[in-house]
Amino acid sequence: MEYNLPLPLEGLKETGPAAFLTKTYNIVEDSCTNNIVSWSRDNNSFIVWEPETFALIFLPRCFKHNNFSSFVRQLNTYGFKKIDTERWEFANEYFLKGERHLLKNIKRRKTSSQTQTQSLEGGRFRLEGEIHELRRDRLALEVELVRLRRKQESVKTYLHLMEEKLKVTEVKQEMMINFLLKKIKKPSFLQSLRKRKLQGIKNREQRQEVISSHGVEDHETFAKAEPEECGDDIGDQFGGVFSYGDELHIASMEDQGQEGDEMEMDSEGIWKGFVLSEEMCDLGKHFI
Repeated sequence: MEYNLPLPLEGLKETGPAAFLTKTYNIVEDSCTNNIVSWSRDNNSFIVWEPETFALIFLPRCFKHNNFSSFVRQLNTYGFKKIDTERWEFANEYFLKGERHLLKNIKRRKTSSQTQTQSLEGGRFRLEGEIHELRRDRLALEVELVRLRRKQESVKTYLHLMEEKLKVTEVKQEMMINFLLKKIKKPSFLQSLRKRKLQGIKNREQRQEVISSHGVEDHETFAKAEPEECGDDIGDQFGGVFSYGDELHIASMEDQGQEGDEMEMDSEGIWKGFVLSEEMCDLGKHFI
């Protein structure tokens, strides 16, 4: 026995158009209101000729408000576009004269709250990433700042030490220069220098005689054992006599024996704190 099951009704599960669309379509479709609102010449859009009258009569009757701007925003929500800047003309590809069945294809756009929620979620994700990068950059900057501060302290300490060392050096140099200028003006000091210079020449002549008498091999051995005494002349005004610091020191000591207590500065550390070198002799050339 066969049973003929009823076929599902066509369009049973389909949802109808929104009430806003149906009411708007009925208002536009009514030919009695063409002086207020009507279809356009091409029947693919509608025109509100008198917005104030439309808001005063039809909006309260159909939508329970009289705000024309709210009606326009509602049209935008369903995808209607204002196609003429000089008049209130709106169009939607499924809002056509004589094609009421197409209204079901007009869908309401997502509400601003949904769009805003999605936008906020995406924005929050981006902000979290930016905050993470900013924290990482801040940490790196803090580490670099600590390093620079330590380096700055080291540089300050180094500069302070250099300043102290420079001050000590300047004091020693000034004391030594004053001492030399004072001693060089004394005949006894120059006589001591000349005497040591002549003694050095005599010693070299004696060594030369010894070398000549013992031959070349002994000359090399003798030269290695006792190197030739060094000397450096300052100028002709002193008879070509001005030796290195050791001779100057000895000459000053000899002069001290002649002058009495004038060399008390030596006990204060001039010679102990400042060793005369070849550079000091060169410095003396500029002050003599």
